[in-house]
Amino acid sequence: MAVRSATRVLVIANAYPSDRALYRNGFIHRRVKAYQEAGLEVEVFYHHQPVAELQHYVYDDVPVTVGRSEHLEALAKSARYDAYLVHFAEPGRLVPLMNAAVSAPVIVWIHGFEAEAWHRRWFNFVLGSTEIADAIAKKSNYYETQNRFLRDLVVERPLRLRFVNVSAWFQHMIVEPDIDAEITDGVVIPNLIDEELFQYRAKSPALRLRILSVRPYASRKYANDVMVAAILELSKRPYFDELLFTICGEGVLFEKITAPLHAFPNVELHNRFFSQEEIVELHADHGVFLAPTRFDSQGVSMCEAASSGLVAVATDVTAVPEFVKNRVSGLLVPPESPVALADAIEELYFDEELFLTLSEEGSRSMTARCGRRATVDKEIALIRQEVAR
Repeated sequence: MAVRSATRVLVIANAYPSDRALYRNGFIHRRVKAYQEAGLEVEVFYHHQPVAELQHYVYDDVPVTVGRSEHLEALAKSARYDAYLVHFAEPGRLVPLMNAAVSAPVIVWIHGFEAEAWHRRWFNFVLGSTEIADAIAKKSNYYETQNRFLRDLVVERPLRLRFVNVSAWFQHMIVEPDIDAEITDGVVIPNLIDEELFQYRAKSPALRLRILSVRPYASRKYANDVMVAAILELSKRPYFDELLFTICGEGVLFEKITAPLHAFPNVELHNRFFSQEEIVELHADHGVFLAPTRFDSQGVSMCEAASSGLVAVATDVTAVPEFVKNRVSGLLVPPESPVALADAIEELYFDEELFLTLSEEGSRSMTARCGRRATVDKEIALIRQEVAR
């Protein structure tokens, strides 16, 4: 019998890219490709409860199985894996492993909603009574049950579990308080910011006048309304016509939030999804990235822009200061302050040297904090460490 030498892992996720849906959980696919490059034998189980029968496809040389929880349990009972890598710690992806009594290590990535208390998305409550009613309903029919489930995982350890969070702030200020348990052996590894894709390009001083925003508009999480108010504030200042704003994104709130900007010829509005390749091109043509937020466990689009050499102007809240240091690798402003956001842009307008310094240091520090060596290489080392235990 041939001896299998490669470490065989099963990645379990709530979605995965395909040729018909290229950008579905692309951040997981980038990890998987790095694992393959490191010599791990990787399969993916795309947990999708609505499917009736198992489905199989290959995407970018990655074998993917689509199935329900019972399919996952059967797979875990019949096949041998050296480790299970689970994204989003929900019952449908972990209870099957418990039922199968797997003995291999299970590494769980905690990303956000699955570990938060119901009230964390408070900024959406202002949308109207329907949104408030929906949030209150989910309090009992999702969040409380999910928080208890995650707490039991952390406390009772029904599997050989390790937990990964994308920021220390998220683990200590959100996950642990909301599940009322300490993750004593938790590992903090940010999401990968690919320094090869988002390469640093030295910026000319003129690019400080070209300001970019690429954000979702599905909720008020990203404070796009504050950004719009900041542009309105800048429109009162004498140099405003020298600035060019490119506002990109999609979501139900895009038209409503950006409506006041239609009056300005130096503001370009693009209501659509942008691929990573398109975002790289936008990065090359701009020098400043607007990243106001109300809640971020990392801020991936901000980090990608900084890696490319744009100066990130972001809000000094949540996990953002872990990734951008004020006046060292970017500019941070107080929350809910359009004037402060406008003032930061004005400072870059008048200070070319500050712009160039922040651009270079922002990229360097982002590679050190979120580049391949700091992220997927650490994940690969963690997988091999857990398998060897």
